[in-house]
Amino acid sequence: MFKIGDKVWFAQIKSGEDKVLCPECFGKKYLTVILGDDTRVSIECVGCKRGYNEPTGYVYYFKRFVDVFLVTIERMEIEKDKVEYGFNGCYQTKESRLFIDKESAEKEAARLIEELNKEELAKIYTKEKHNHNWAWNVYYHRNCIKKAQHELEYHTAKLNYAKTKVKEEKE
Repeated sequence: MFKIGDKVWFAQIKSGEDKVLCPECFGKKYLTVILGDDTRVSIECVGCKRGYNEPTGYVYYFKRFVDVFLVTIERMEIEKDKVEYGFNGCYQTKESRLFIDKESAEKEAARLIEELNKEELAKIYTKEKHNHNWAWNVYYHRNCIKKAQHELEYHTAKLNYAKTKVKEEKE
């Protein structure tokens, strides 16, 4: 147990954005889907698409890194089953994040980072919260194309009929 005034090393973790090659399209930004009639259709990869932006070929995630620093314990909060330490005006932490030497603090921060990064990378390689699968995506867009072709034929026929009426009025 530490006491007020002790100088100890705080094992802190910082994070920043990093990227890995998209596991769906392997950086190509598009996927090729083979339909039941052996037609090949190219579609945008939603695995590496960010919001309304185009696919990037990369999946972004938060990468963590070690950031340990020397602190002076300024306060202690002692409860029935735990002790928390405060320093630099606002930080509050458990004893498990405080160390006498810098190397031990770095090892603990590295261990925590490894654990958190594994969890983060595991999320990348699963389709989480994608509303529809690839088959639905292809079906939807092919259906839109069919509807658009039907609309084009319909409006072309209407326009052609209107042209015959204009000629009749001139005569």
